[in-house]
Amino acid sequence: MENLFDFNDCTALIAGGATGLGYEMTRGLLSAGCKVAIAGRTRNRVMSVAKDLSDNYNGKCYGFEADISTEDSINLLTEKVRDVFNGKLNIAINSAGINVRNPISKVSLIEWENIQKINLTGGFLFAKSLFPLLRGADFGRLINVTSIFSTRSFQDRISYSSSKGGLLQLTKTLAIEWAPYNITVNAISPGPFLTDLNKPVLDNPENYRNFCRNIPLNRFGEPAEIVTACLFLASRFSSYVTGADIMVDGGWTAT
Repeated sequence: MENLFDFNDCTALIAGGATGLGYEMTRGLLSAGCKVAIAGRTRNRVMSVAKDLSDNYNGKCYGFEADISTEDSINLLTEKVRDVFNGKLNIAINSAGINVRNPISKVSLIEWENIQKINLTGGFLFAKSLFPLLRGADFGRLINVTSIFSTRSFQDRISYSSSKGGLLQLTKTLAIEWAPYNITVNAISPGPFLTDLNKPVLDNPENYRNFCRNIPLNRFGEPAEIVTACLFLASRFSSYVTGADIMVDGGWTAT
């Protein structure tokens, strides 16, 4: 049987690929033979991570500074990716995002707009700018990393949950719009993972225990546990899966 996760002739761009779950997906694709570019707002971190990954995986990981919530920045990133991958891109993964926890009474308009700009507008600009590269490849995959908070919610998540709910609907709409171009568009909705994004919860043992009560597996996920969902949706063999939202949440949304 063919190797279903063979990405030796594939290219990928991962926004947010230098940290957290994006970093794990970068490692997963590199280990499967994919040529990968990562993008992030902190140049030194992105370049350092790209160099380390290139050394460790005996391949080439490109690093680019970019802010996907800014149109000029994402368009410049697209041109750089076009250059290094000869005008074609198979896999685009949007794993960039921020989370600020506040009740609505303490959410300023600036805070609200900043979260929407990065989490939702960034997803829109990322997809719009990269569409020609995905369309020009032999197959195309867009994967948005949303959250279980795109369909469920929790206190103090008004800004974050609203942005991720919008990103999920963007995903579903593009799945319909891009189907004629052989581009699938899907979402991965992680539950709680042991990443810096969840540091406020992890630093408080009582909060951690309270969160785990919602999870049938009774723990947060290890970052590497996101990889197989990524490889499945990125593979050329997932060609009949589009508009889907894969929950990687230890069973939380099943309760």
